[in-house]
Amino acid sequence: MKGIPQLTNNWGAMINLLDAVLVNGFNHVTILGLTKANTASITATINLGSDHGFIDRQVVRIAGSTNGWNGDYKILSADASSITIECTAEHPSVISGTATCFTAPLDFEIVHQTPLGSTEPKRAYRSKDPEALGLILLVHDFCVSDASTTGAKFAKVALVENMTDINVITGNQMPADPNNFGWDGIYHGRAKWYYRTSVNAQAADSATPSTGNSDFCITGNTKHFAYTAITPSLTSGGMLEFEDVRYGGKNAALVAQGINLNIAQNQSVYLQARSAFNLAIFPDTQPLYGGYNTKIALFYDEDGVYAAESAGKAIVLKTLNGNMNNAINTSGAPLLIPMPILTSADAVVGSLPFFKFGSFVNNTILVTDVGKVATFQHNQTENIYSKFAMTLEVE
Repeated sequence: MKGIPQLTNNWGAMINLLDAVLVNGFNHVTILGLTKANTASITATINLGSDHGFIDRQVVRIAGSTNGWNGDYKILSADASSITIECTAEHPSVISGTATCFTAPLDFEIVHQTPLGSTEPKRAYRSKDPEALGLILLVHDFCVSDASTTGAKFAKVALVENMTDINVITGNQMPADPNNFGWDGIYHGRAKWYYRTSVNAQAADSATPSTGNSDFCITGNTKHFAYTAITPSLTSGGMLEFEDVRYGGKNAALVAQGINLNIAQNQSVYLQARSAFNLAIFPDTQPLYGGYNTKIALFYDEDGVYAAESAGKAIVLKTLNGNMNNAINTSGAPLLIPMPILTSADAVVGSLPFFKFGSFVNNTILVTDVGKVATFQHNQTENIYSKFAMTLEVE
């Protein structure tokens, strides 16, 4: 999508992306004109000029209208200079005011933040959706003093109940580790959203990444979101709400590397060890491989009470030879399966929004039906797999 901030090899890149996707939107383009075929038409064509960059199925927001066009609209089609959107018969046949069109944000708010331009950027995001749980996503995206500034880039994250300012957490937080945002000489934070790492198949966080941007997918709605950074290593994260089958109410999941198994800054690990969905047969006592537990923390326990417990193992598809290969071979589109969330005792809690298991024929990273489904698979060694999909338009 044109104008979306990139995940670069610079600290602060994740916060720049989240500001745009969650709060501000991006790709603001002045509307040159708007027409409807007739007054009763339920579609409208917006003239934006050349190189507007909007694409089919994208949701755009109109602002600055003085005659009732402000709001969100889905693009039905796009050409080089205009877009056609879905509207209602009640919308006027023209647009008045100095109106702009831009990619609609997910409508989160920033409840606390460091000043813009700070060398230690922090954000506290919260959904404005009245049906959301109302938890705050706290993000620190900078290198703590004495840690490796030139190494892997990642945001350190937590879910918290409340804050009085950007530096003071009140109420419960997840993870509760006091070093979640710090540096103790061995570990640089705990719950991490990686976005730039070394290109080597096996490397430490202190290893210098290559220059350039990471390919990524990000998806969400007004309650929650998830991301996957594809290059140079396949990493993922998310702040997600789901229906907890144990008590029939909402629960929150924080998907982040370090939840079950943290990586020391100078510890060399395989690329998949930084993935939240590393599907390996190696236990968590072998951090080189990333372990077989999903990197997910759950805010509430089986009684709907705060507990900040770690989720359990991932479900793995295995063939008879012991390798985690395709249990279902299909030459067509991958079969997408809801990704169950298990407790450490292997009890089903619910399923994770946006992320899916998939049956893939080849070891690949690809987008199928662009904008709807992205599928990912890595296998650097025989028994280490990151294998999942993201549904980009629906949970």
